[in-house]
Amino acid sequence: MSEHVTFCRVCEPLCGLIATVEDGKLTGLRGDPDNPHSKGFVCTKGVAMAEVQNDPDRVLRPLRRVGGPGEFGEVSWDEAMDDIVRRLTVLHDTYGGRSIGMHFGNPMFFSFSAAFWAKGLMAALGSPWFFSMNSEDASARIAASAILYGSPARHPIPDVPRTDFLLIIGANPWVSHGSMWHDPRHREHIEGVVTRGGRVVVVDPRRTETARRFEHLPIAAGTDAVFLLSILHVLFAEDLVDRAFLDRWTTGAETLASFAARRSPEATEAITGIPAATVRDVARSFARAKGAVLYGRTGTCTQKFGTLNNVLQDAVNVVTGNLDRPGGWIFGWDPIDSATMAERLGLASYGKVHTRVNGLPDSYGLLPATQLAPDITTPGAGRIRSLITVGCNPVLAAPNGDRLAEALESLHLHVSLDLYVNETNRHAHYILPGTTMFEREDVPVVFLDRLMKPFLQATEAVVAPAGEARPEWTVFDEIARRMGLGGAYQLPIQRFLAKLGIRPSPRFFADVLIRASKVGDLFGLRRSGTSFNKLVRREPHGRLIRESHPTGVLARKLKTPDHRVQLADPRIVGELQRLEAESFEPDPDYPLRLIGMRETRSHNSWMHNAPKLMPEGRQQALHMHPADAGALSLADGATATVTSRSGKVEVGVAVSDEMRSGTVALPHGWGHHGGWRRANAAGGCNSNLLASADLEDLERLAAMSVLNAIPVRVEPLR
Repeated sequence: MSEHVTFCRVCEPLCGLIATVEDGKLTGLRGDPDNPHSKGFVCTKGVAMAEVQNDPDRVLRPLRRVGGPGEFGEVSWDEAMDDIVRRLTVLHDTYGGRSIGMHFGNPMFFSFSAAFWAKGLMAALGSPWFFSMNSEDASARIAASAILYGSPARHPIPDVPRTDFLLIIGANPWVSHGSMWHDPRHREHIEGVVTRGGRVVVVDPRRTETARRFEHLPIAAGTDAVFLLSILHVLFAEDLVDRAFLDRWTTGAETLASFAARRSPEATEAITGIPAATVRDVARSFARAKGAVLYGRTGTCTQKFGTLNNVLQDAVNVVTGNLDRPGGWIFGWDPIDSATMAERLGLASYGKVHTRVNGLPDSYGLLPATQLAPDITTPGAGRIRSLITVGCNPVLAAPNGDRLAEALESLHLHVSLDLYVNETNRHAHYILPGTTMFEREDVPVVFLDRLMKPFLQATEAVVAPAGEARPEWTVFDEIARRMGLGGAYQLPIQRFLAKLGIRPSPRFFADVLIRASKVGDLFGLRRSGTSFNKLVRREPHGRLIRESHPTGVLARKLKTPDHRVQLADPRIVGELQRLEAESFEPDPDYPLRLIGMRETRSHNSWMHNAPKLMPEGRQQALHMHPADAGALSLADGATATVTSRSGKVEVGVAVSDEMRSGTVALPHGWGHHGGWRRANAAGGCNSNLLASADLEDLERLAAMSVLNAIPVRVEPLR
């Protein structure tokens, strides 16, 4: 038996782990008490990854489709790769690189090698079609940063350890553990605000796990933009803004103020359900705090006005002078400066690429999942005829999954790299076994600029790949090499050198980034500096670089043409005008509003097969307020139908006063029918069948799927 220091890559906090290995097999995981970043904390999902690692349902050998969806037989890697490369070459030669697309899942962003080599393969193929689930997660946040600060790679974070007023809207960090804000100790830091005499206010239609512990404002679902404008109304009307900051660092403040002027708290109370006196109190307290910050996440992103919500969230921070201020909305200090690297490599894009059929924009180079089906099925130049899916499940995780499943059946070739047979890759021609986080070395390059405290850690693989699993990057690179493209590298010069036999590995690139960083050894010139090898050997628990992020860096972070924050970009003005035309009156045919919710034991759709997370008897439930359930004669545990304009599902009911009346909540990621037996047996429904993938129903600026505030009708099952 041996123990190995590593870190978790299930979600963004990147908690330190101690892995127990016996006879080459991972047998246990626990928090690393010596990790200065997480200090021993790890959530249930992180510990349960040992069960995912050893899951008997895990794909461990290449599979080839032998019949209908889900019918596979084992083949050798050589057989699989020979056929895959042959078919890809024919498509590439006949229709060009634009006939090949890729869909990249959330787990893969936690693999430095998979993410960079996937982009490299698509660059080598000459294909711009790189889809992801970001359109169900963070595209609106990315678009807002691009509009406000001039780059989708510039994402401020809340300086919670130094703030005196924390306003949270549409986020539940007690369960999510922070998103676009990476902090394993976030509970400690949020509670610290109150301990210091400050305030924490949570705005959410549900009394979430976070809201239960602090001040809760139950808002009507989908009215977040109106609420934020009412806050801005008070700030401008009562001259609680930082005029000097606005004059020096912003444009468009007066235009924004003119829209806010029409949204007084008294005028918005009937829409949002939040009393005018409460709005005024929150706005005044926020403005008068020494340091204050507003943080929002998925709940405000996945709405009809998702990008506008994010711009208005930031605007509250900006107009009060809390941007780039201790305790406010700050830019993270990143030893590698990954944002600048992404910008120089052309990866930090917004609207650089548009989907083929409906012309929807990319966010950070990622196209919306809802557009995959039309781009596969619609004839014409650039039609996607072959698809590579990696660690993803858009049939379950995106709206209109049934339509996508049909589209997948029409592909000339569909290759999946994954741990399981799931609802999406059951339609593939080949499923290739990928590695878990414990079977590869890693550095969390793409997350370093959003850690609550600047921190750096690297890890070796803990165990060898199980069965015949291979790291994803090696598969991408072999495809490119065997197609005569050199290798899966971003730049033409790299692919040329690869043809000459110069093929740098992910570890080489990671080491170069670390050694050339602000804390690197500069290849031996800085004796106190570090490298990949030094981190894993001398500092395996990671290096805490600073206790806090520096401020006063705004001049270097802004990438807009005039080096000012754009508070009234024409795209945002258009959304403000659209908001003014929006009616918030309930639809009598669909009188309730459906929102999503995160569960402590779930992480999207891929962790429902672990016994720790899916014990016997665990069920999905529609959460309803007692008054709403009573009006429909629905008791706790009864079965109901939920109907929207897009679909209909059946689900059990959980009656709870944590819900705001008029709002119902349904967890996502359920309704399995893949190759994972425990997940299948758990039942449940696919909540995304109630969401729409129709063009007119998507969020305008970031092509976000609208997963919150969906008008629905709930009825007893007849």
